Amino acid sequence: MGNARRGNHTKARLAVLVFGILLAQACSASREDTVNRLVRELGDKDSVTRVNAAMALADMGPAHKDATPALAVAVLYRNLNVRYYAIKALKAMGPAAKPAVPQLIKALDTFPGGSQTLEGPERYYADARAVAAEALGAIGHDAKDAIPALNKALQDPNPYIP
Repeated sequence: MGNARRGNHTKARLAVLVFGILLAQACSASREDTVNRLVRELGDKDSVTRVNAAMALADMGPAHKDATPALAVAVLYRNLNVRYYAIKALKAMGPAAKPAVPQLIKALDTFPGGSQTLEGPERYYADARAVAAEALGAIGHDAKDAIPALNKALQDPNPYIP
C-alpha cells in the first residue's frame, strides 16, 4: 500500500509540474501578444491610445525588450505624455534600452519654444527631460555618448532635473 501511495504522490507532483510548465508557457505567450499589441498601439493616430500603450509598457517593467524600437520612436512624439511614459519604459529596461540612446539624448533637449511644438503643459517638458536623464543613467556605460548632453542638462534652470 505504501508504494501505491508513493506512486500516486509522484504522479500528482508530476501533474502539478506539467501544469506549471504549461501555465508558464501560456503566460509568456500572452505577455508577448500583449507587448505586440501595445507596440502597435504606440503608432496609433489617437494620442490617448498612444499614451495608454506607453503607460502599460512602462508598468510592465524590463520584460518588454522587443518594444525598444517602437519606444525609441515614441520618445520623440509630439505628445509629452507619450514621450514621458515611453522614456519611463526604456528606463525600466536598463542596459537593454541601449538602442534608444540617440533618441534619449534628443529628449534631453525638450524645451518650451523649441524647434518642435509639443502637446502638453509646460511642466511636462521638464518631466520629459528628467526621466530621459534617469533612463540614460539606467542604461549605464552603454550611454556614454550622452555625457556631453547630460553635462549640458546639469545647467538646466529647472531644479528638478537631475
